[in-house]
Amino acid sequence: MQASPTLKLHALSNPSFRAILLALAGVPIAAAYLWRGVIQPLVFGTYLGDLQESYLRAAGRIASGADPYDLCKTMGCLEPTGPQYVTPPLVAWMAQPLLGLDGHLVSAVVAIVLNVSLGVFLFSALRALKVTDRHLAVLLILMALAFEPVIGNIDEGQVNLVLLGLSGIWLAAWVDGRWWGGVAVGAAIALKLIQGPTALLVFWARRWLMFSVAAVAGVVLWLLAVPQYLIEYMTRVLPEVSQGTGFYENHSPGGTVARLIDPSTFLGATRGSPELARAITIVIGVAAIVITLWALRSPSSTRMGRALEAAVVTALGPIVASYSWGTHLVLLLLPMLVLVVWGIERRSWGLIALVAAGWISIGPVHKGLQVLLVSGYSNLVVLRVLTELSMIGVLAIWIACVIAVRRDHVLPGVGAAQTR
Repeated sequence: MQASPTLKLHALSNPSFRAILLALAGVPIAAAYLWRGVIQPLVFGTYLGDLQESYLRAAGRIASGADPYDLCKTMGCLEPTGPQYVTPPLVAWMAQPLLGLDGHLVSAVVAIVLNVSLGVFLFSALRALKVTDRHLAVLLILMALAFEPVIGNIDEGQVNLVLLGLSGIWLAAWVDGRWWGGVAVGAAIALKLIQGPTALLVFWARRWLMFSVAAVAGVVLWLLAVPQYLIEYMTRVLPEVSQGTGFYENHSPGGTVARLIDPSTFLGATRGSPELARAITIVIGVAAIVITLWALRSPSSTRMGRALEAAVVTALGPIVASYSWGTHLVLLLLPMLVLVVWGIERRSWGLIALVAAGWISIGPVHKGLQVLLVSGYSNLVVLRVLTELSMIGVLAIWIACVIAVRRDHVLPGVGAAQTR
């Protein structure tokens, strides 16, 4: 008897069995998310660390005509943590309406905005990927709700979920070949430069109308939001914070290199990143860009192929960035959802295993690290291993994207008929 070339998981082919599995996982995941991500901030109010310590402080400075980057002058901005404001002026400018509001009301407004942003992303992504199977749709939604950086962004009042919503809108436009996705690209980059690699794909693919719309949208938003501080951000704040950090919250390869060269950066005893680490980080970033562009050397002609192009460039972001905080990694939901849909169509279980490894390393493993640090656990070997696992998870998702892009270019569309 000749063995089948494709691994078949017979139990998962049974709709009833899939429904039971999804119910067993979905009920506790949905309940936990509703409690932490919706009920607590709306009903009880929660303290939003980054929003209240950094964003609102900078917004108050702008409202009073003062410099939002004042602490970068006195305390330095070698690490994007604490009360120092290190993002473009637009975020703090947009936060001004929250000034003077009751803390409970601020928590509720922010929770609503961030949950709507997550909803926009999921709706846009499922539509872009043409997910019609309800079990697959539920699986993807549960992946997002249970992904630790999602709750982390709501806890901190971070703007990254807004970026995720914009990335979903762009994905829907990208796979359809529509120019209006450029508005979402420009707005996202104007909020945080971590979305910059998206513009690289648009440029590389010669989608000139979308690229032009993105440039105009970004410039207009920057000019609307206290442009007098934009030069300071570009010339003083951005170069300083781009030097990187070895702090344990940095999940980029640059963070790992900094910790290897100077272990004292791990817990912040030494701020910033050694010069040698910066040089190595640049080499790694350039290599990752070259490999990604190599994978994208021939534009895809299929809808799923274009979704994979969007996935690999989004996954590139945390690798080329000098620092990738845990909350930033919520943007990796886009490539993970694309890879799961493509992997199921192709029955590529090894690739899905890479995605699962990344999801676990970035989520539960990193959460475990935080719990150990708060509890006073002091075994540095264990703490360092847990920290680097998050970086390995980031690499796993990017590598899976590169593999999927190249495989899809070789055999486009294979497997799609099996699930549609």
